Amino acid sequence: MTLVQPEKTTEKPATNVNLQALLDECTAVHAQRHAEIREAERQDSIDAVEYATAAAAKTFGEKAAAALGRWLPAEMMDEGCLQASVVIAPGAYLTHTTGENGSWFTLLTSCTRCSTSSETRIYNLLTLAEALHKSGVR
Repeated sequence: MTLVQPEKTTEKPATNVNLQALLDECTAVHAQRHAEIREAERQDSIDAVEYATAAAAKTFGEKAAAALGRWLPAEMMDEGCLQASVVIAPGAYLTHTTGENGSWFTLLTSCTRCSTSSETRIYNLLTLAEALHKSGVR
């Protein structure tokens, strides 16, 4: 059996592909998908803040919820999870998470002097007060 090498040609194969039109279509589809993702992320941020505000009012009462201040959406959220947080004091953040397993509050505290941090699940106004006191927030 003898193998024969194909002849080398300098001609490009003929094609009916309009490369520029294909690239333009791909770019348009990519831009549309990017806009859809950006809109979904914007809506998730709005939803996270609305859920946190409503949950705070239900859990802590209207007055305490209003005293917490303005909730802000988390910059990065896991898939299927909405998060918003409010700064209670320097180094103390109350976070509300809504996910597949329900919704909950967590107090995140950190101390720059002693390089410690803690994360406490918050169930009501009493557990929030206790966690703040324990972490040294006055």
